[in-house]
Amino acid sequence: MTFNEFKYKVGMVGDPILPEVEWSDEQMALLKDMGMNFAQLNIAWDSRPKNEPLNLDDMTDEVVAVFKKRVAVLKKFSMKGMLHFGLPKVKVLGHEANITQYITPACIMEKETLVDNTVMMEKLMYALPDVDEYMFYTYDQHAWLCSEFGNCPNCAGVSLDKRLPQFINQFKAAAAKINPGFIFWWQPWELSLGQICETLNGIEPANFGLMLNTGGAESYFNNLDNYWIRCISVIAAEKNVPIIGEIQTAGSGVGAVPLSSFPCPTLVYRQISIVRRLPTFVGIKEHFGYPFSKTSCNMLFSGEYLKDTEASLEELLRRTAAYYGDKATPYLVEAWTKAEQAYDFIPFAFTYLYSNIAGYPLKHDFNVPKVEGVYADTPAWESDRRAYFLNTHGVSYHPWALEDAALRFKQSGTRFRECHALLTKALGFGSSRREDLERQCSDMLQMAKANLGQYYYFKEALLAFDARTALFQRDEDKFGLIVAEFEEILKLDMLNQGKDKSITEKHKEFLLDKKLFFHKNFKQDEKYFASGRIEKIDQRY
Repeated sequence: MTFNEFKYKVGMVGDPILPEVEWSDEQMALLKDMGMNFAQLNIAWDSRPKNEPLNLDDMTDEVVAVFKKRVAVLKKFSMKGMLHFGLPKVKVLGHEANITQYITPACIMEKETLVDNTVMMEKLMYALPDVDEYMFYTYDQHAWLCSEFGNCPNCAGVSLDKRLPQFINQFKAAAAKINPGFIFWWQPWELSLGQICETLNGIEPANFGLMLNTGGAESYFNNLDNYWIRCISVIAAEKNVPIIGEIQTAGSGVGAVPLSSFPCPTLVYRQISIVRRLPTFVGIKEHFGYPFSKTSCNMLFSGEYLKDTEASLEELLRRTAAYYGDKATPYLVEAWTKAEQAYDFIPFAFTYLYSNIAGYPLKHDFNVPKVEGVYADTPAWESDRRAYFLNTHGVSYHPWALEDAALRFKQSGTRFRECHALLTKALGFGSSRREDLERQCSDMLQMAKANLGQYYYFKEALLAFDARTALFQRDEDKFGLIVAEFEEILKLDMLNQGKDKSITEKHKEFLLDKKLFFHKNFKQDEKYFASGRIEKIDQRY
């Protein structure tokens, strides 16, 4: 059997940055007009915005009452709801298999864990009989699992694929007794590819589906089809398990926080095209959410796509641009394509922290850049994600890595500036959606400044190293060329920062004594900016 239709088109009301969106008839009409037939009932984000529930444990009587109202609003528009939880919820200060000193996994080999969560699920299903679809994380979302390599008395020495399938099978079987139409949509976030595939082999396909994003490392706008999703889809096809593609179709999302109007409809098209090729594909779901007060061109594009899934990208772009006026159309199509190119150049693979690149401060110090890695104590971070992110467990890297990131930031920032210029031209035609275009302009300018800011900072550090090399070599001609380039970059950096006082003072220091400046600033540090395979010029003075 092949699943090849958009049975599920799941939207969201509000997002983690702008959660204050009412579940009104007006918002449901907008979702319906976009082509959505489902809505995720809770934002379900780790930070618990607006106190939205994240786990079954959070579903108090008061919260359930709110959800009943949301389901009622959906029913007016012949739409259905989907709930999203982490399962099971971690404990606070439990047994010794701690992930951190503060939390402990809710061990799925303890009988009480299954019993307690089954009881909570049964109570919820009786309270919300019109909800059939539930999405569950079994890692992350305050739902971490014990490690076989840890010291849990139950799970130590027992691989995850021996534990998790049984837990999921028993949990969904209990839910299916109450509602035979129940579906457990599993999002295997934070598990390694091998664990996901092996666990899938042990899960009974009844009342079960997969929720997958387009890449294994993170849910970015520009994720590409990769081995991770292809391998999982092979198992899904063998077991006849349906897949919903979880993608980003709003103007806000991972890789664009805290922006609300990031204009990249071509990237929305790319994401849908990727998941639509999966052999058991049944639909799409928004990952981050819709702040309806700031409707984006991405949302408009998604609606046009769902109305005509066989239309070409070029035709869909023109239809979307038409919302802003005929005269603006050619500039918008070019701008949105430029935004796709600019986004692709961002070196997200250097560190996960760049997922928030739009919020990076423009101001920086004059030490060697410390590009910090970040990771969680999960199978994915210790396997697949370490293959994707260059820097995870520290801040040590080769200068070539810094140079690569710098040059890609330059390419990205330059294109974001070009995108901003095109949007500004489009805005000059008096569009009926002026506020929307103004936000797009503002967001593209912020992305340009953030990416160029990193380029200037990294390039200054690299040029400082080159300058000290020239001084060591007593090559005045080389030093002069480097000084000229450094000053040009420093001036651009000053302009990008709005002539901040600290960088203005550094510019004066540079002009006063250039050789002393390079002796005092951006000094080589073996821990953060070196490799045993290169000669450390600074150590040879």
